[in-house]
Amino acid sequence: MHGQADLFAAEPKAAAEGPSEEVVRILRARLHATLALVQAAQDMPWDDHLTIIREDNAFRYGKDVLPAEEAAALWAAFDVEMDRLYAVMNARLAAEAPE
Repeated sequence: MHGQADLFAAEPKAAAEGPSEEVVRILRARLHATLALVQAAQDMPWDDHLTIIREDNAFRYGKDVLPAEEAAALWAAFDVEMDRLYAVMNARLAAEAPE
């Protein structure tokens, strides 16, 4: 072989162990900061739709490094706030739409 990894080999041991405590700490802090941002927001805190999707996905997949109960609680709180902010955003856009 030419130094290329075997695509079908078993996962390296480090990958199976999960992220380091430092990564978990960083992601936990980011999730809590994002949750605080949306809880404090009166309207969607991001201006464009791609950024909204990116932030939603970052939260959705970032929570997966946390213990299941903590992840579920954070996701539930975030989901409620995003539903509220989407409703506010959609109402604003509907009001701004030409008749």
